Amino acid sequence: MRVYISADIEGVAGVCGAQQTQPTGFEFSLARKWMTEEVVAAAESAHEAGATEVVIADGHGTAQNVFLDDLPDYASLVRAFPRPLLQMQGIEDGCYDAALYIGHHTSMASFKGLRSHTYHGGCIRDIRIDGISQSETTLNTMLATHYRVPVIFSAGDADYIEHVNEMNPTIETVVTKKVCGYGAVNTLTPKVTSDLIRAGVARAFARFEEIEMTAEPDNYEVEVEFQGRSQAEMWDYLPWVTRTGSFSIKANFISAEEAMKFFTFTILYQASGVPGF
Repeated sequence: MRVYISADIEGVAGVCGAQQTQPTGFEFSLARKWMTEEVVAAAESAHEAGATEVVIADGHGTAQNVFLDDLPDYASLVRAFPRPLLQMQGIEDGCYDAALYIGHHTSMASFKGLRSHTYHGGCIRDIRIDGISQSETTLNTMLATHYRVPVIFSAGDADYIEHVNEMNPTIETVVTKKVCGYGAVNTLTPKVTSDLIRAGVARAFARFEEIEMTAEPDNYEVEVEFQGRSQAEMWDYLPWVTRTGSFSIKANFISAEEAMKFFTFTILYQASGVPGF
């Protein structure tokens, strides 16, 4: 059995401030450690459930956060940017039995959640598909479904887990902390959280047949709303892109993979090549 893990940092227990998410910031090394511990807990639980290979995608910032030396021998790590499938790079490589999310968060358009953004808060206001606002989780899951991989588990703050349950109420979840404000939390300890993740992943595999595959969109009419007007102006230079407002553009794609590659180029190029996931 092969299992895929997509890992971010904002949803990890203990993480709250912006500095914890940046390489030069206060407590960043601790945040990396806590992120790694949650990833390892998920990987170990998947291994106990029968996984012989676990592929982990580091999906935050520079994508060089997870401590490679702390991973078990049956795991491999996708790290660094640029790469075409962002937080889901590696999902296209062979067949997987299940996908797990660690440390993810709510979208830029959300009223709730810790440090909410969609891939790059400095660049993107919102991403919509067929008129429906999307989060990183819904977009990542769209891609997992494209490759026929069921997402069976997710861990993050309470507001984020509410979002996951709205997306697919059959997914097994673990709450790592309660959000008190955009940058404040009441958090569980890393040890307690890792234990909860181990147990939660075990539950997910135990009830695997009950967890439904999240549906793909009917169409891939993608609208991106930027923070700056010049971004929309530049995209309007292209004949296959339609400008829909001062800050927004629209384009049509035939698959989740095409759409994700468009998001990747949009975010990394329009943000001057500086990833800030």
